[in-house]
Amino acid sequence: MSNQALFDLLAKTPDAAVGTTGAFAAQGRLPAQHLAVEVGELGWLACPVPPDQAQALQAVSAPAHFGHHDQTPLDLSVRDGGEIHADLLGLRWAPGAFAALQRQVSEALGIEGLEAHLHNLLVYGPGQFFKPHQDTEKLPRMVASLVLVLPSAHLGGALRIFHGEHVLSLASQQLLETEVRWVAFFADCQHEVLPVEEGWRIALTFNLVLPKTPAVAALSSSLQTDVQQALQQVMTQGDSGRLLPWVMLLDHEYTEHGLRWGLLKGSDRWRVAALRQAARNLGLTSHLALAELHQSWMAEPAPSARSRRNPRPEMVPGELIEEQLTLDIWVDAQDDICSRQGVSVDPDDLLSFVETGADHLVNEEYEGYMGNYGETLDYWYRRAALVLMTPLAALRSQFELDFDQALAETRGFAAQAAQPDQQALLASRVSAVSPALARHARDRGRELLAAYADIAAALPDDAAAHALLQGFSAHRFQPEDALALARLEQGRGTAWMLSLLQAWADPPSDPRWKVAWANGSRQMQAPTLWPERLVAFTQACVTAGVSSPLLSAWADAHHQALVRFDAARSTASPANRQSLQRHGLAALKPLSEALCLMPEGRLKALRALLAHVTAHAGLYPLTSLAPWVQALAQAKVPGLAVPELRAQVVQSLQQARDQAVRLPADHSLRQVEWTCRCGDCSAMLRWAESSTDQPLVMPLAESRRLHVQQQIAAAGAPLKVQILKQGSPYKLVLDKPTDLLAQDLATRERWAQELAGLLH
Repeated sequence: MSNQALFDLLAKTPDAAVGTTGAFAAQGRLPAQHLAVEVGELGWLACPVPPDQAQALQAVSAPAHFGHHDQTPLDLSVRDGGEIHADLLGLRWAPGAFAALQRQVSEALGIEGLEAHLHNLLVYGPGQFFKPHQDTEKLPRMVASLVLVLPSAHLGGALRIFHGEHVLSLASQQLLETEVRWVAFFADCQHEVLPVEEGWRIALTFNLVLPKTPAVAALSSSLQTDVQQALQQVMTQGDSGRLLPWVMLLDHEYTEHGLRWGLLKGSDRWRVAALRQAARNLGLTSHLALAELHQSWMAEPAPSARSRRNPRPEMVPGELIEEQLTLDIWVDAQDDICSRQGVSVDPDDLLSFVETGADHLVNEEYEGYMGNYGETLDYWYRRAALVLMTPLAALRSQFELDFDQALAETRGFAAQAAQPDQQALLASRVSAVSPALARHARDRGRELLAAYADIAAALPDDAAAHALLQGFSAHRFQPEDALALARLEQGRGTAWMLSLLQAWADPPSDPRWKVAWANGSRQMQAPTLWPERLVAFTQACVTAGVSSPLLSAWADAHHQALVRFDAARSTASPANRQSLQRHGLAALKPLSEALCLMPEGRLKALRALLAHVTAHAGLYPLTSLAPWVQALAQAKVPGLAVPELRAQVVQSLQQARDQAVRLPADHSLRQVEWTCRCGDCSAMLRWAESSTDQPLVMPLAESRRLHVQQQIAAAGAPLKVQILKQGSPYKLVLDKPTDLLAQDLATRERWAQELAGLLH
């Protein structure tokens, strides 16, 4: 639903609203005889202030500092003038004059009960000025500033106040001798004092502070009703209402400390009050927040710079690339900062009465050519906002702002959701926050399993429960997760758990089995096949009461993971297969031990594993299976063909042991799987398989050298490779290992030990 109706209602100051003027600044007059000013040892100022007394004020004043963020530096290029602190000043008001002035200023700014606190007296002489700046919040609840210009002869020194495109000026040189001119403006307004041309400009400044319990202006009942109806239309989307925060950017600027319900300024006060009342009636939640708008633009030279052929022209925004609005520094109904986490909203789906522009700019950056993009300009703007949310939108935001707390509350609600209406409400909540739930499950994994499982067990719909949990990676589970899995099976049933396990075991595009080209050969990373502590995990599942059908399905999933791993690594390069062989061999023992814990079907599962291993002798050489055979024998599973496998392994080890021992002069490389037979690789292969210990020097162009190096790496050949940068082309120098005999003897010793273990 469009925001236009709300915009039309809130764009103008309503006549029926008391004290709701939208003015950013106001000015007025005060009879000069209503105020007398005393300055320390100088005594009472004359009216008008004569030049000699003005010069005396300048002499006793201190150089004026200026506020910049949380500091007050002294810089005469920014501010040149004198100030006398309030401690040295005395004011004598005519009866009722000060109270009348405060009422007049409050009405002009649209805020009831403003209190004026004297800050200082300012003196600007010839040539002195104050460049555009913004007042800092000097006191708690300060929202504005008040300036009283005393009658004194001078030219120039006009005060100019800016808010967006609006400007208010006070030309004090036209001041009558019989009056004091005042001007009040909100603290977020930029303002400046133009240079004094002649004479002396003298002014008192006050901080305007809200009372501790400020009054809130009320709209007419008819206008309030119209606002509520328009807001209801905006917040109604489908059966559950709007699922995203609704945002209205405020007109005025606020700091983190100044963004409070009672400290709102100008039109922000009555607009927020009206919307907040409507939100309460509609069951919506209200927050204040600071908003950061980030825009990225294509940068292009300014037209004038382009015409001058400037080698480094000024860059200006061209085409908008991206725009992001993030809400942070959230303030709740009790005026407490409830979160500092950011929540992204659509910058095109909000209400604003003031264009975001230079007044809100806090940072900008220029980035040169980056490849995917050309030159870019980035701008960051800071605004304040009112944020309204339906209950489900508030829940979504809570999951973004404090996920763990929101998850704990949802889990607690799930534990009490016994009635159909409660379960339906739980389902709508889970659906509303499903993006956040899926993202955190993906990022944080099993640490969230117990909470998700308890919520899923209480959901009324099987598909919703499945969707909630399918993002977990079952191969990362730990024994501590067994109880949650058992509770989940009890809550949703074994058939449902079997379908979930299938989704876990066979996710789309599982990256674990990915084999990709790298450095000229096909390679894959060693995957995580199943829970790291597989035996303990299986035992924990048995103890927790996981059903036999589910345990059998889990065992089959582990077996299929090994099958997929073996199928993938069979297509990898010889070197990669060699490095992964240890990973495959190490997987056999924990998998078989876990299968032995199965209450049912363990013999069938172990036979399938045995058949797979013996069918892939290239991946599982018989000479490497002795430790696994011993583990199987110790398990003593009746009907398992362990003796047959043991006999095959013994025979293989004996044959390997009986081979002739390498001679000391034999430096040939054996059992290297070469994949290329081109001319360069064939010459290298003949040298590698020869008994010589002399290096091979191959003068090759760079592309041919690189090819030979890649083939050596792909084959996993233990050669030392060097480039001799002499002559043209450079030379590829290959050396064989010097400890081939020692390696062979160590391998034969291992075979002998494993053979002895199998025979005794």
